[in-house]
Amino acid sequence: MDDYYRIPTLTLLTVLVAVFAALYARSRTHRRLLWLLGWTLATIRVALLAADFADNGIGRAVSQGAMMLSAVMFQGSLSPALFGRRVKISYVIPFSVPLLFFVISTSLQPSPGRILHWIDFLAAVGTVAVAIQWGWRRHLLPLWFTLSLPALAGALCLYFAYIGDYVTVLRLGHSAMSLMTGMLVLAAYRRLSPGVIFTASGFFIWSLPLLLDSMVANADPVWTPASRIFNLMKVITAVGMIVLVLEDEARENEAAQTRDRRARGEMEQYARLDLSVEPHHDFGIQYSEVCATIVEASQFRQAAIFLLNIDRHLHLAASSGINVALTAALEVLGTGLSIEEIQRSWLRSKSAPMQSGSAAMLDLHPWIRSGDELDLQNFSHAYIIPINARSGDLQGILMLSGFKDEKDQLLPEDLLPLELLVARVAASRENSLLSRRITRSEKLAGIGRLAGGVAHELNNPLTVVMGYSELIRETAAEERIRRDAGVIHTESLRMKQIIESLARFWKPSPSPVTALTIPELLADVEAQRRREYEHRHIQFDVTFSEDLPRIVVSGDQMRQILLKLLDIAAAATEDPQIQREKRIRMEAALIGDRIQIVVSDSGPGYPNPDRAFDPFFATRLSAEGPALGLSLCYSIVREQGGDMTALNLQPFGGAVVLEMPIEPSDSDAEFSNDIAGY
Repeated sequence: MDDYYRIPTLTLLTVLVAVFAALYARSRTHRRLLWLLGWTLATIRVALLAADFADNGIGRAVSQGAMMLSAVMFQGSLSPALFGRRVKISYVIPFSVPLLFFVISTSLQPSPGRILHWIDFLAAVGTVAVAIQWGWRRHLLPLWFTLSLPALAGALCLYFAYIGDYVTVLRLGHSAMSLMTGMLVLAAYRRLSPGVIFTASGFFIWSLPLLLDSMVANADPVWTPASRIFNLMKVITAVGMIVLVLEDEARENEAAQTRDRRARGEMEQYARLDLSVEPHHDFGIQYSEVCATIVEASQFRQAAIFLLNIDRHLHLAASSGINVALTAALEVLGTGLSIEEIQRSWLRSKSAPMQSGSAAMLDLHPWIRSGDELDLQNFSHAYIIPINARSGDLQGILMLSGFKDEKDQLLPEDLLPLELLVARVAASRENSLLSRRITRSEKLAGIGRLAGGVAHELNNPLTVVMGYSELIRETAAEERIRRDAGVIHTESLRMKQIIESLARFWKPSPSPVTALTIPELLADVEAQRRREYEHRHIQFDVTFSEDLPRIVVSGDQMRQILLKLLDIAAAATEDPQIQREKRIRMEAALIGDRIQIVVSDSGPGYPNPDRAFDPFFATRLSAEGPALGLSLCYSIVREQGGDMTALNLQPFGGAVVLEMPIEPSDSDAEFSNDIAGY
């Protein structure tokens, strides 16, 4: 063993390889894996040289192969380019295959025959071709450099391969790869830290002795000590790369601490938002304040909240950081978005690399038209966070766009505070809806008890008034007295009808229930009103699916309820102040475990949807008779296990949502019977 100077280098490299193994075990990244493999191969080469095993054929092949593959590993770890169209792989693999064949073949046969010489030359051509193709791909460096360096070095290597100087081919190739790796280090990290300086300088200096060795005779006594000194640059380069890894971890830890502080501050600002339940036209939530707080606290400059309409389309509820023109464009965008389209796009966007929990990047190009405001303002992508109910049904979406600092990299955990805020908004909406239903139910129950007592107390005196008025009308001699008695009798009869309605509101008369099919029910109701609405020039649309499950209700009462809702909607469209198309829509869909029937119109909407079911409250222009129509409908629906909700549509119109439980399955019925028997 003559080259004792290699022993310290070998010892240090062995220790550094162990360090790289520990670093890779802590964070298994692609770059650290290639660095570990590269330094393992470099250590194997130094070990073979120190043990004088690199002079024979196999030892020389392993030594030269380790030298070249280590250089490939280092370059490949810093290059983002990938090989292939369908299946993407690192260029390390296609580049190493012909290169390794050339190294093994020329090492085992330093003086090959003519046929093997041309085979080796073709392997060199293949290696250069892959190198040029690699340089043509997207890199961190300018294209002219990534193409010119492999082209120039490749031309020289092919010349030396043609004349049979294989040692020079390998050393020139290694020098070119080391030079390229040093440049990639500078381009990838773009900072003058100790790790970057040591690593880049190490690769630059590491490439020099190999290049000079190809030009200076190995027997030159001046060059031999210098080459041994340059050999220590392997250790300096390895140390620099370890420092580089530690620097990256320190920067990542600092960035993580910064993100944590920012997330805590962001969550504190969101926690101060008042999402309490208050009487309001939309669940008591001030969405404008929510959007303004998001823009103030988060990394995004623009925020918008879209809510789902009863027609399964989105409307813009509030926005912040968005100019007037873009707001109008987003309103149009929301009306063109349906829940089905959102869900299909959602599945496509969730396959993208950037996703976090329920959040995903959504491509808006399918809904953008050339020349519209979204196109002009380049609003083509946005982060979307769904507003989901506890059942999983979509209530709306939060749309985010525009980073305050374009240099910041958005990580999945950065969206966690926003996802928690959206969950609070969804829970507040549900709590508000539940509170409104409970309040309405208790209020109407109290009104019902009062109405029952009033009806009972007034019914007998009113009967006496009606009897005496009828008697006066029959026995009076004067026409004026008979006429006045008739007026008294007519108004008394009207009062009796109101009292009977109050009694029905308090305790609806029981009716037999049956399993009713939705298509049959809606078709029957449509047939009773279609001709009348055509005569009144009202567009009447009925939409339902044939495979909807049945509901267990009183068929006659359900028909009367739907007819009453249609009459109220038709009367609302006759508002003389409205100059737009008169339209009524009735549709049914399965939502969770309930059938939802919606009767909507193009009228002026409800002045106060929360009081639409209050008795004697003037809701809108309607055909409610004694102002008890919706109240009686709600009372009947509630007795049969359903629920009703009145709401206003965007930008105009009103709707009543009727929800009824579906017919239980056989297994559910058997379970209920077992429980009842127990």
